[in-house]
Amino acid sequence: MDTVSLNIPGWLQSLNRSGRIATASDAYEVVPMLYRAVNLRCDAISTVPYTLTRRGETVDWPWRQSVSELIRATERSMLLTGGAYWYRVTRGRTMTGFVVLNPTTMVVGFEPTAATLEDPYSGALFTQSQMGKVYGPWTINEIVYFREPSYRDDIRPGLAPAAVALQSAQLGHYLERFTSAFFEGGAQPVMVMNLPEAMDDAEFARFRGDFSQRVNGVANAFRSLFVRTQEIKVQKITPDINTMMLPELQERVITSIAMTMGVPRTMLEASAANYATADSDRQSFWRETVVPRLGLYEQVLNNQLLGPIGYEIRFDPEKLDVMQADEADRADSLLKLTQAGVALPDAMRILGYDNVDEMFLTPTVEAPIAELPQEATQPAADIIAEPALLPDTKAMRAEHWGLLAKKLERRIKAGKSLRCTFESDVLTADEVHAVMARIEDGMTVHDVQHVVAEVKAVDDMTDDERRIYNDLIGEFRKRGQSWTRKIMRGEDVDPTLADVVAPTLNRELTRVAGQRIDELGNDIGVVATDATNDRIVDWLVDYVPQETRLIDATTAERIKKVIDAYRQTPGMTAEDVAAMLNPSVDPARALMIARTEIVRAQTQATNIYQGYLKERGLNYVRIWVTERDELVKECPICEPLDNKPESEWDGYEPPAHPNCRCAIAMRLVKE
Repeated sequence: MDTVSLNIPGWLQSLNRSGRIATASDAYEVVPMLYRAVNLRCDAISTVPYTLTRRGETVDWPWRQSVSELIRATERSMLLTGGAYWYRVTRGRTMTGFVVLNPTTMVVGFEPTAATLEDPYSGALFTQSQMGKVYGPWTINEIVYFREPSYRDDIRPGLAPAAVALQSAQLGHYLERFTSAFFEGGAQPVMVMNLPEAMDDAEFARFRGDFSQRVNGVANAFRSLFVRTQEIKVQKITPDINTMMLPELQERVITSIAMTMGVPRTMLEASAANYATADSDRQSFWRETVVPRLGLYEQVLNNQLLGPIGYEIRFDPEKLDVMQADEADRADSLLKLTQAGVALPDAMRILGYDNVDEMFLTPTVEAPIAELPQEATQPAADIIAEPALLPDTKAMRAEHWGLLAKKLERRIKAGKSLRCTFESDVLTADEVHAVMARIEDGMTVHDVQHVVAEVKAVDDMTDDERRIYNDLIGEFRKRGQSWTRKIMRGEDVDPTLADVVAPTLNRELTRVAGQRIDELGNDIGVVATDATNDRIVDWLVDYVPQETRLIDATTAERIKKVIDAYRQTPGMTAEDVAAMLNPSVDPARALMIARTEIVRAQTQATNIYQGYLKERGLNYVRIWVTERDELVKECPICEPLDNKPESEWDGYEPPAHPNCRCAIAMRLVKE
């Protein structure tokens, strides 16, 4: 029977001892190309200039850690794990800074009972396990949470770019491990040594030992397999390293990592690319990788951290030298296009300038030219003054409201943050602020139109709306001032508005509902009795307390956010607090209550009258009627229901949403 002796090569043992890559964080530690790609992105995005404003005024960053170091650590966490976490450090009621938590130690849980569809993060719970100690759980009010997008869920960390490149990183690491261990072990393949069959055991052992001893000085290079055969023969059983396509595999690794991480190869390695190619790649890196990434940071910081406390951050990549050099080239191209006869707006669109329509559609109002005084040709008492040809202020305001809405729509389509400035000669700063206080990143075009319409609606109230509005707005302002003082003093704040809203609604909705029943009676020819008025009163007895409780709950939630912001933000003034409270007590909210509740009262009156007719054997069906304006044409709920019978309303009835302007008509059903 043949005798076989097997020894594992030294380089193969070293290869096995060096471990495996299980996560993107592991790969970051041992794969040079991935390490460089991640750090290039972190360093680049952390150098982008920014502007921090507070109520339109530029201010300094108020916390200890710089924005640069926070963004650098956050980007690294996002690229490697898909999530990043800032713990808010507070002292008393003041937020003094942040701790960027190690993402590999974090677990994101979820409490369904605390979450809402509109704000799923309200149910998120964050826990850290580190060195045997568990910290937390913390809620979203204590953590600033960044996450990559994910289709798995909307709460836990998303898909990390480095995780997408993990397989390529593993391949690169194993190639490095193989070649390193191979040369470290003597750069020799596995050998088979065939010895004569007639050799006795003692001679076999002596030969093997003597052979191994002679090559021992080459780091055990010739770890060999000895086999008895008819003749002495040496044979390799592993392929030569130059036949293993190692360069091709390494090329694949570099290409995959560069593509996944959004970093050009010319920035990852010293290649032979010429200057023009390298410069083009660098521009591409900033415009296609870094700049689009800034929107994510603006959205998270403004929504979770800065917006609730009156701050706003905007990154300014255009101020970077690399971007300014590109702008100079673009300006030269713009000049050449215009000299060639291309209209300036068209040339700017060709070169990718932003907000071109906004630049060339902003209206200018020319002041009327004053006439020179002329000598009167008749006594002053007999002169009839001609009315001044003043601009149509109402039309101008409507035009500027439309321009504001269009600007916000363009920012949605461009993927930019919605909060911005808007200069207007006819809209007040308070009106623009009222719009900006209500918008949030992530809104649709229709959402923005409703916000603008909500604030604009104060311009064109009906008589019924103005009666309720006038009763509410004065008391709302007083409450807002009182809440501001109490928050500044650290006193408890009573968010109740029911004592203001309930008496007004009881009085005005009774009148509006009665008028609606009278109108229907006159149109149809069946005058209602006092029983219908009793039914209106019964409805109001149940409805008004219920509605005012909802109003108070919404107000309490808004005030809590203001109080939290004041406690966490150093240096907040009374003006800042009042601005944050404004959406709870401003004219737009007073009008929204008036408009919505009037429509609701009219709908309820119609329902009561329909029941009254049915008791008398008259079968009338309700028909949905929309107001004929541009806003309703864009409403996904109301517009499809226009002129539809109640059997097609799918559970809705006016008002289908706040500020709904729809109504109900009656149509006789013929037997």
